[in-house]
Amino acid sequence: MKLIVFDCDGTLVDSQHMIVASMERAFAERKLVLPPREAILSVVGLSLPLAISRLVPEMDASAVETLTQDYKSAFADLRRDPHQREPLYPGVREMLFELGSLGNVVLGVATGKSRRGLAAILVREDLSHLFQTIQTAD
Repeated sequence: MKLIVFDCDGTLVDSQHMIVASMERAFAERKLVLPPREAILSVVGLSLPLAISRLVPEMDASAVETLTQDYKSAFADLRRDPHQREPLYPGVREMLFELGSLGNVVLGVATGKSRRGLAAILVREDLSHLFQTIQTAD
């Protein structure tokens, strides 16, 4: 048996635009200067509080928690917008179905994304049944 574990953001789905847009909204909510896009993308994959701490190292823990909640709210709002999507990268669906059809392979996901966020993508893309193990930030 072989186990293949995938990350979600930046590996299975192209989530850059949603992450950056959510950060833009969260920082605007607190009237903070938005870090450059490259800095935001450099922390993708970290837990959200750690990512925000890296983006604004001078921020205290309470402010990090507030900005984390603002980000989560912004992301949830964007997810409900039918014009916003985190699309699968080209070829990902086919690759996952091919790997899932092999008798000696178990698929998993380990991600900094929330369980709810990952579940929304897997359900939308009809991929939930392919993964035997799912590890999320929460």
